[in-house]
Amino acid sequence: MPIQRQDAASALQEIANTEKQSHTAYHYQKAAPHLFLWGAIWLIGYAVTYLRPGWYPLWDVLIVLGFVGSFLISFRTRGKGSHASFGWRYAATFIAIFLFVTALFAILPPQSSLQIDAFFPLLIALWYVLIGLWTRGTRIALLGLALGLLTVGGYFWLQHYFLLWMAVVGGGALILGGFWLRKV
Repeated sequence: MPIQRQDAASALQEIANTEKQSHTAYHYQKAAPHLFLWGAIWLIGYAVTYLRPGWYPLWDVLIVLGFVGSFLISFRTRGKGSHASFGWRYAATFIAIFLFVTALFAILPPQSSLQIDAFFPLLIALWYVLIGLWTRGTRIALLGLALGLLTVGGYFWLQHYFLLWMAVVGGGALILGGFWLRKV
């Protein structure tokens, strides 16, 4: 009995959908360790900054450790089919964002450290939303949206405890997001 054209088209569509879901799950699995790492960094950084307000230089150390850790995670988890050509794009994007933030702070300098403490999580939240939109990674986009809303809410309604809020809720959101992405 020959296969009908409609049955063949339906089977091909189902294969394409399965491939897309597998691709998304694969990228979620690769992103999860990064969220664990950066969630721990946020938890430590914001908690220490809350408990010891003058210890902002700790962030420099944590960020360097985070980038080194992210590089090592990426190096260890890259697969045979990884897209090495994206490496330069990520580096160029990072440089563009760095230059943008530098110019933004030069033109519109923050009036308080609390603004800086809220700015970078909002920037990261935007990054996650955009990555989610570009890659059809709904979970990453939702994580970015949640992180942004939690940051804005804490900034306006819990200013006195904002750093502690970001340690627990911001770092916790990233860590829980890592578990959520791993569980596909």
